[in-house]
Amino acid sequence: ELLRPGEFETRIEAAAARGFTRFVGRGPDLETLRQAFHKVRDGSGQVVEIVGEAGVGKSRLILEFRRTLAKDEYNCLQGLCRHYGGSMPYLPILDILKSYFNIQEEDREYVIKRKVRERLGRLDEKLIGSLASFHELLSVQVEDEKYRQLEPQQRRQRTFEAIRDLLIRVSQEKPLLLAVEDLHWIDKTSLEFLDFLIGGVAHSAILLVLLYRPEYTHTWGSKSYYIQISLDQLSSRNREDLVQAILEEGEVVPELTDIILGRAGGNPLFVEELTHSLLENGSIQRKNDRYVLARKPSEIQVPDTIQGIIAARMDRVEESLKRIMQVASVIGREFAYRILANITGMKEDLKSSLVNLQGLEFIYEKQLFPELEYIFKHALTQEVAYNSLLLKRRREIHERIGRAVEQIYAERLEEYYELLAYHYVRSDNALKAVEYLDLANQKAAKANAMEEAKAYFEDAMKLLDTLPETEENKERRISLMVNQHLVFFSLLKLADYQELLAQYEPVAAGIRDRGLQGGFYARIAYWEYTLGHLDQAIETGSKAVDLCEAAGYPEDTGLAYLTLASAHIWRGDYERALTLKDRALRLTERGFHLRNQVRPLLISSWACTELGRWEEAVKLGQRALESLRDFEDSWLVSWAAWTICLAYIGKRDMERAIEYGELALRVAQTPGEKHAAQGVAAGVWCHTGKAEEAVGALTGLIALGQAAGFISGALPHMHFLCEGYLVAGDFEKAAETARELLELAERCRARGYI
Repeated sequence: ELLRPGEFETRIEAAAARGFTRFVGRGPDLETLRQAFHKVRDGSGQVVEIVGEAGVGKSRLILEFRRTLAKDEYNCLQGLCRHYGGSMPYLPILDILKSYFNIQEEDREYVIKRKVRERLGRLDEKLIGSLASFHELLSVQVEDEKYRQLEPQQRRQRTFEAIRDLLIRVSQEKPLLLAVEDLHWIDKTSLEFLDFLIGGVAHSAILLVLLYRPEYTHTWGSKSYYIQISLDQLSSRNREDLVQAILEEGEVVPELTDIILGRAGGNPLFVEELTHSLLENGSIQRKNDRYVLARKPSEIQVPDTIQGIIAARMDRVEESLKRIMQVASVIGREFAYRILANITGMKEDLKSSLVNLQGLEFIYEKQLFPELEYIFKHALTQEVAYNSLLLKRRREIHERIGRAVEQIYAERLEEYYELLAYHYVRSDNALKAVEYLDLANQKAAKANAMEEAKAYFEDAMKLLDTLPETEENKERRISLMVNQHLVFFSLLKLADYQELLAQYEPVAAGIRDRGLQGGFYARIAYWEYTLGHLDQAIETGSKAVDLCEAAGYPEDTGLAYLTLASAHIWRGDYERALTLKDRALRLTERGFHLRNQVRPLLISSWACTELGRWEEAVKLGQRALESLRDFEDSWLVSWAAWTICLAYIGKRDMERAIEYGELALRVAQTPGEKHAAQGVAAGVWCHTGKAEEAVGALTGLIALGQAAGFISGALPHMHFLCEGYLVAGDFEKAAETARELLELAERCRARGYI
């Protein structure tokens, strides 16, 4: 009879409920955790890292520490990194959030949204403003139009702040134990979030515990509130106590202890697995309340590694149990009963087999309700089972898992894009793998997890290299290329992207999809512009406009217009740039798009500044700012502010120029935003008594821009640098800079600067 959900939340707790081997030898480490918790309870947050080899007892230490605390004196949230999760943004953070919001695998979208809103509302109504961030993290539809218009960098900043604020608010009710296990497998975005969180832990009631293996390294050791616990091998006395605890039903003879400890050393998992193995293969027997050797020590053959011990134990179980364990290992260290049943086609026999595997301590139940889930006793157990499969069989199972996930979670598939990509990449279904790598790439880019997005893109491109060059595969490749514009720009990989665009331009030229082709040429034009190839950018941009407009692709048409107008301004064709404004603004008639509404105004303001039409330039910039009033887009706001600042510099109204230059700097967030805003602010400093400060800033900005390949961006910075040297009275440097500027302007054919 089902009475209620069980009280255990983690696999280690569930295992403990069925009976763990007695805990030995970690008294000083427990005391370190207790002292850290006392500091947290007094309002001084702590970061504790537990470092040790696989099987040394890191997770067990956390469990035993929690047993020393009263349940009502703290909150606990835990996240687990997975061996396959290095390119899955926020993976352990999602564990934490799903646990806090009580989100289950079978919950539909409306249920998830209700749970999140209700839990946030009960905790603090102020947190309701972060709903959009949590919805995006949990892969449900985001209805907040303002949030959807944000650039990825702004969305990520909002998301980091939302998670941090939630955790800190939870800790204000009771001290919060926040644990992240297997940090050595962490994804980059989660790592960056932890770095962000650790910066604010000191003044909170959070005990952040991070568990990882010794090969992992980080940069947090300098924090005054950081403590590291190194779990070494057990001492000789503690090892003997452990053997006796495992064989608790009888006395252990010294010869047996010597055999086990001589082979296993001081690793608790190795000691435990070896002892079970010797029991199962008949090397140990119980006689008259004593455990004795049943064979001569020289006849006992024992593998030299934990993996070898586990493999030997697996080889002794029934073939049907071994097959189930192997299939489960392909799913992952944690596996849902529904998916395993779907793949194996078994029902009642499967349940009894899983009970047997639990009895043999290969797996544990992770949870019973609302969905039955299991977890391998240790990551090494899952690893050994996985590696025991032949490659062909392994690939077949990966594909069946992919199909099962698609079927079972059809209504929430976005949440599983990364997992589906993982399984299909390891199957023989390359087309499915490319499909989900593409979707995972776009999802990561939207979350501003650009390193992860780039990794998915590169994997998809490699897979496409193995497939026939059909029309569909060519279009898949070009679509992937088009979607990487922001990824490569954010990572300052301009030259790399330009090289890829040039490599695949012949492929793009031959595809039938004119809109996709136009999007590709819009990207080529933009990179030609950034590299200072203005004539080529105008030619390619014009081609892109024609293709995109004919196909009805407003976003890509907007990018093409932006590139065209910018190139015309560098060329000194200011009136030509202004004529593009109305054509570009007409794109908004096809549907609202913030950038298509604002960018034409800013480009036109810039052109008016170059023509000396200061008042008109200011009005256009102000109109753009007004359009941004209801949107938190730091890039567009910063751009609008420094565009107005440029107009006031030209007008020599330095008081207003300072006002807007400071606004541009204040709201800038990404390296690209700050680079542009700092350049314009330095232009103001040239004329407000800070010429030397301007020279120092501009010299660094020019070097950074050139290193990143942003050649055209160096033109205004060199112009201001020349003015800075003039104002400072360094005429030789001014003349030298002017010559360099002239050479660059002539090479780019930027007539305004010539």
